[in-house]
Amino acid sequence: MQHDFYYALISIVQRKLLFNVPLVLLSLLLISIVFSLSYTDKSHIRLLFERTNAQISMNSTGTGASQDQTASEEEVLIIQNTSMSAPAPVRHPGQPLHEVVFALPLRDDGKIWSGKVSFTASKPIEAELLHIYSPQQTIDEKHGEPYHAVLPGNRSIAISHLRDIIDVPIEINGTGISSGSFEFAGSALVFHKTSGEPFTVTYTVNVVAREINK
Repeated sequence: MQHDFYYALISIVQRKLLFNVPLVLLSLLLISIVFSLSYTDKSHIRLLFERTNAQISMNSTGTGASQDQTASEEEVLIIQNTSMSAPAPVRHPGQPLHEVVFALPLRDDGKIWSGKVSFTASKPIEAELLHIYSPQQTIDEKHGEPYHAVLPGNRSIAISHLRDIIDVPIEINGTGISSGSFEFAGSALVFHKTSGEPFTVTYTVNVVAREINK
């Protein structure tokens, strides 16, 4: 069919040769272009587009997988809050019932909190980091156990007191307060007052929940 079209076109040109020379020249030019386009090998063009599309597809898939993997491994949490203290869920032996604010809840899902906190409180307070306490072997009397407590639900926690880091009260308008900023890692973050006196604390936390290496 294509060849018949070309031959018919040539016949028309031949008949018009003596009547319109410019038209003949233009027709010959068009015929040469048509032949050139019909028989040019376009495989290299298709190959270029196929390679380009494949590369774009690979890049998109790779980026998505990386983002999904990062999102599944890390949970970012940013909090700014003002809280009034409440009685602690457990009483330390020989001490009054402590007042506490749980700035970050206790995790027992194989992850820990890691990040930074800044705070200011209405009174001198302490901060505590809690760690899930589950020794892999029986601890004997010779070595002794770290300071720990048992929470409701029979969950044992070891406790880090950060008194030396933040318990440096400053006085404003005749009232002693605590304020500060520090980095930390643990299963929970607690603002704390051992005397049992109620307090208020404003804090900003920027943390990531990270998987514990097995």
